[in-house]
Amino acid sequence: MSCSEASIPASEYNPQTRSRLFSLPPEIRYEIFSLAVVGTHGAAKSVDQNTYYGRPGYQTVPCTFTELLRTCKRIYMETWCMPLLLSEHAFCLSSKERSPKGTLSIPSMQKGLDLIHKRHGEIRGGRVRIFSQLKALEATNDCGGVLKMTNFHPTEVTLTVRYLDTWNWEWNEELHIDGAWCGRIELPASVTKFNIEIECLEHRKSEVDYMINGIATGWNFRRSDGVSLESDEDHITISRWTGGSILPGRWRQMRDERRPGCLDYYVGKVTWRPSKNPPTDERPSNPAVRATRERPIYTSPSIDAIMSSINFWGTSLPGSLQT
Repeated sequence: MSCSEASIPASEYNPQTRSRLFSLPPEIRYEIFSLAVVGTHGAAKSVDQNTYYGRPGYQTVPCTFTELLRTCKRIYMETWCMPLLLSEHAFCLSSKERSPKGTLSIPSMQKGLDLIHKRHGEIRGGRVRIFSQLKALEATNDCGGVLKMTNFHPTEVTLTVRYLDTWNWEWNEELHIDGAWCGRIELPASVTKFNIEIECLEHRKSEVDYMINGIATGWNFRRSDGVSLESDEDHITISRWTGGSILPGRWRQMRDERRPGCLDYYVGKVTWRPSKNPPTDERPSNPAVRATRERPIYTSPSIDAIMSSINFWGTSLPGSLQT
């Protein structure tokens, strides 16, 4: 269902025939309205980048402006579904300190989905992102309830595993992820694109490459209608970004620095799309993937000396060592 299909009886709205806006072609109006309605970070409150969740696209608290929908009924008819379809809806499967304030909750999202369904019926579209600690992900059957919401028909779902959400990152443990959870979840039947992002440090990119290649060639997923989603090495993309090295509690993660005050991240993304094979009741059996390359925990004698002179867990760094 598209926005234009949301009808209001002609006797209940002004067609705005004298408005220059409505003399424009519908395609141009759509572009104008989408720029006004889509979720933005420009005028929103900044997020502290020295956190677990500060990252590209999430430097500020997302804000969607819906005032346009209340301007007049004619505009509402064309824009009512834009906030749902054009914004990325993010959920966090992690501890409270790893989630920004105001994170979208399942109950609040479900309330909105139910209201839209009641007024307009089924609508397919929209993007969802799930940030998850591996501990929570490997224990889930439905991504913390996100995939079990009713009247929920996204076309794209992205699962992001941040470096600070990997197993025992504090101890520089090699990347690894179990695959059993993949066979327990079912993606909504509306999904045409499913992404998994694995993030680590730039100087450990060989581990990320190993992981995403193993995942791309060894893992499959299933939708609720029985359609399988498949991927391969041709569906891999790489991105990079740089964040601060001061973590919550004012710790400076010097072990992972390659430049003062900065951590350079390397992100591998695998994309699955619907298979052309007939639907099946068989659930995928995905193997665990583990990067087993040996490497030292600390790569610099000077860092060794610093780290051995402080209590790693309970004492803040001296001011002279903080940026």
